[in-house]
Amino acid sequence: MERAMLRQFTQLYNNQDILSNLINSGLNSRYTNSELHCIEAIGKLERPNGVQLAALLSMTRGAVTKLAKRLLQDGLIERYTLSDNKKEIYYRLTSIGEVLYKQHEVAHTKWEERDIAFLSSVPIKEQQVVLEFLQKFNNYLQAKIQEESR
Repeated sequence: MERAMLRQFTQLYNNQDILSNLINSGLNSRYTNSELHCIEAIGKLERPNGVQLAALLSMTRGAVTKLAKRLLQDGLIERYTLSDNKKEIYYRLTSIGEVLYKQHEVAHTKWEERDIAFLSSVPIKEQQVVLEFLQKFNNYLQAKIQEESR
């Protein structure tokens, strides 16, 4: 039973990825999910810096620096400092980055609406069982992430 569940999770992840790539082929063809999520985070945070982005994206600061470098090269984001603190580097979207951010938001909304339509057809009692299971599983995985991070 456990292996069958893991296979279903793998199939779920793969199907989500395939469907996402089909629906968002123009959006995702050039940028990785990590890059798109970084753009999303920069678009949502008030004054994002490397530390905030690393925490939000569950990445190391080095990984965020690599992502930011590519996004800077492509003209999607820019770096800036505050007048009272020239040491701290912050990021903001350029006009091109804003366009990609908005496209990503539209795609995310469509994905959410599509899958909510399915989920709403599932009886509430089943939804509750699945939700409780997913919460437990995510808590378990987060604990494992903490262990491995030490």
